[in-house]
Amino acid sequence: MAFSLNKLKNVLNVNKSSQLAGSGSLEPEIGFKLSLHPVSKNLFVTVIGARHLPSLFGLSRAHGYLVKVKLFPGESKFETTLQESSWPVWNEDFKFQLRQKEIKKSSEKVDLQSLVAGHFVSLTIYAILEPPKQEVDRRKSAKSLDSKTSKLANDDQKKGGLFEKTFSSFKSTKTETVAQKSILEKRRTVGAATWNFDSKLFQNDLKNGLIGTPDIWRPINAIASGLSASDSRRENKKGQLEVTLLYTASEDGLNDVVQLTVSRLRCSVQTMQEQEQFKAPLYLKATILEANKAECYWKSDRFVPTISARWDPKSATVKLTVFKASLNKVSIYISLGCKTKMAKKEILGKASIDEKSPYADSWNECLRQPGIPKTFWVNFV
Repeated sequence: MAFSLNKLKNVLNVNKSSQLAGSGSLEPEIGFKLSLHPVSKNLFVTVIGARHLPSLFGLSRAHGYLVKVKLFPGESKFETTLQESSWPVWNEDFKFQLRQKEIKKSSEKVDLQSLVAGHFVSLTIYAILEPPKQEVDRRKSAKSLDSKTSKLANDDQKKGGLFEKTFSSFKSTKTETVAQKSILEKRRTVGAATWNFDSKLFQNDLKNGLIGTPDIWRPINAIASGLSASDSRRENKKGQLEVTLLYTASEDGLNDVVQLTVSRLRCSVQTMQEQEQFKAPLYLKATILEANKAECYWKSDRFVPTISARWDPKSATVKLTVFKASLNKVSIYISLGCKTKMAKKEILGKASIDEKSPYADSWNECLRQPGIPKTFWVNFV
């Protein structure tokens, strides 16, 4: 009779599971299930798999996928292994401890609803992109350099270890910075799914006092940037460019020079992902105009979307010789763009620098102090 009762319970769970098994659409989805030990309050999250995950991210292709699992409230978070498939299968378990405001006495019956109330699980899927050929070559060179420096360090250690101490400190700092940038550039957030706990779904009797849910499939939703208004003022959503402005005055006022140097570009991971949708390399162009007529410009080499890029100040410079009386007619226009496969130009960001722009203070200060370079950030709009 007990066997028949369990059979009936499983049938009911299958009906409920069919409602949780996903929409059947081609949209990305993730599957998981939960098991709970009501006495010890241990929760186990089993990440089953995902389906219909995107494989292309702009110019790059996904090498594999992993999932970050987090329980709220709580501090613990875990990541699955990397699976190289757009329909990855993990079947990996992660253990969490449920939190309760009031701990009940052991003699009292555990109230399942109060135990799981206020908890929810978040599953974030990341795609890891294939490293470009240049990076593979760079890693080989770095490995060769490491072997040489390790040999030098061993020789120095015999002499007192001065080289080892200074270089190892520099090397570790630089390695951590490069590694962090590489992680950000090669990891793309596909999306996330959340699930608020429902005690009614913990109906499967498992081994060792555990109760579990059926398989749950949830759509993977895009994650909002979460930037507040104040954050938006600090970092523009289309990216920022660091520039140096220099004004040089001549003795007769006939050969004054206005010079702009481009130093570096930075943007958020979300902005980089949006730029990748155009599937084309980017370029920067800085133009100096007089009376709204382009007189000279600098244009960068093509580069792939990135969160950070730098240029050599010696080459990334544009300058214009102008009469001092005509300075009020001079302006600077900077654009970030790309050229798609259909030969269509797309402007992804633009900025202007003159006495009427948001950077009028920097512009006027530079004109008041000839020979003193002024470095500042401009926001693309």
